[in-house]
Amino acid sequence: RPGGMQGLRMAPSGLSATKRAAVATVSMEVKLYGSQGSRSPLVNWYLHETDTKYTMADRAMNPHPFGQIPCLKDGDGPAIFESGAILTYLAHKCGGKEGGQMEPDELAAVTPWIVWANSALDPICFVENERGQVIGCGIEANPKGIQVLESILSKQDYLLGDQFSVADVAVASYLLYVPQFFGDRVNMDRWPGISAYMLRCASRPGYAQAYERE
Repeated sequence: RPGGMQGLRMAPSGLSATKRAAVATVSMEVKLYGSQGSRSPLVNWYLHETDTKYTMADRAMNPHPFGQIPCLKDGDGPAIFESGAILTYLAHKCGGKEGGQMEPDELAAVTPWIVWANSALDPICFVENERGQVIGCGIEANPKGIQVLESILSKQDYLLGDQFSVADVAVASYLLYVPQFFGDRVNMDRWPGISAYMLRCASRPGYAQAYERE
């Protein structure tokens, strides 16, 4: 692993030497194990949003303890698995101002949305039977989670206000999977705030780069 400055992404030159030394950056050796048919593109999306250099690694060398994807390795650090955990790690390391480390209050604002996306929104979007097979989309029942989301997004562009964040990567990824998997069977026009939000997020260059990646 390169030592000194060679192993780090340079901090913005406009910062003082003291602040540059304090900026936590992701190493230049970020490897993502994943595929287009998994949840890994949502990690790709955030990597593009943070302008983090990475490589798609050989899945035969995947260090995930259960052999699943996505999984991320940042240099010599531990294997990070579960998409929400990966997003939280990347947000903490390089999701703050000017590509630096997130402040505690910033991380506190985005982390609940990342957890909610994985624990609550996923089973709303994809209803499974006892064998783990997807049998439908729960959005059609207009559950409370969708009602609250519509209320929030009918008043503001993004989850935290007018600024896009990793919270939107986590939540919008699941919402945008719905038309991909269910097509016209789920009419998202019933929720105009959510629909407009989905279009805003899908129009971001980082989203296109991630989900069109071969």
